[in-house]
Amino acid sequence: MRKLAALLTTGAAAAALVGLAGTSAQAAAESTYIGRYSSKSACVDAGQQYVREGYKSYSCLVQPGTSYYDLFVS
Repeated sequence: MRKLAALLTTGAAAAALVGLAGTSAQAAAESTYIGRYSSKSACVDAGQQYVREGYKSYSCLVQPGTSYYDLFVS
C-alpha cells in the first residue's frame, strides 16, 4: 500500500512538472511588440535584424486607417 501511495505521489509530481514546462514553452512562443514604423520597408529591415540577432520570426502588421506598421518578433 505504501509503495502504491509513493508511486501515485511521484506520478502526480511529475505530471505537475510537465504541466509547468508546457506553460513556459507556450509563453516563449508568444510574440513580443517591438515598435511602430512609418513604412513597411523600415519595419521589414528592423524585423530582419531581430532575426539575425536570434529571434525565430517577425511580422509587420499595418494599423487600420494609418500608414504605420507595428513590428512583432517571436
